[in-house]
Amino acid sequence: MKGIALLPLLLAVLISPAFADPLVPTASSDERGTFEDRPPEGLFQRIVTAHGEEMVMGQFRSFQIVPVKPTDTFSADVPEIFVVFQVHPHYNPYQVFGRWYVEQGEGVPPNHLLGTDAMYLALEDESGYVSLKRPSTGWPVGQYKIEIHIGMKISEISLVGTMRVKVVPANTAS
Repeated sequence: MKGIALLPLLLAVLISPAFADPLVPTASSDERGTFEDRPPEGLFQRIVTAHGEEMVMGQFRSFQIVPVKPTDTFSADVPEIFVVFQVHPHYNPYQVFGRWYVEQGEGVPPNHLLGTDAMYLALEDESGYVSLKRPSTGWPVGQYKIEIHIGMKISEISLVGTMRVKVVPANTAS
């Protein structure tokens, strides 16, 4: 298997219903929403939205990135919104992308793309984050979705799930 990228094969195994245990009931797409419209699973041990991130010494003397003040509601004056994650061991490097959209917000059209961030994960990386700084015009108050993509670039098949957050007026602190 030299030279063959294992990430696409791993993704196919993780998301394919053909590999599901026939004795374990699974939810239909109606019960859980579409694949793209649910929190990311599979490669992620944990993934949360937070006010920040911090690097700490892990159990095996390696650095880990952990969330600071995890939440799904943010004040409009917060300087940055983070998506912090821990991943399962992997055998190829890849990138995690976050794309921030305002689904419904004050003063912006529906599904307005605010920005994209990416983090490269080397073989030894167990955690990471993507973030978006407050736009120069401020965070529009409303509902946001953050698409999470994995791979080496964003494409039709790189989307692995969606995180949702809410931005509330600044005087309604989160």
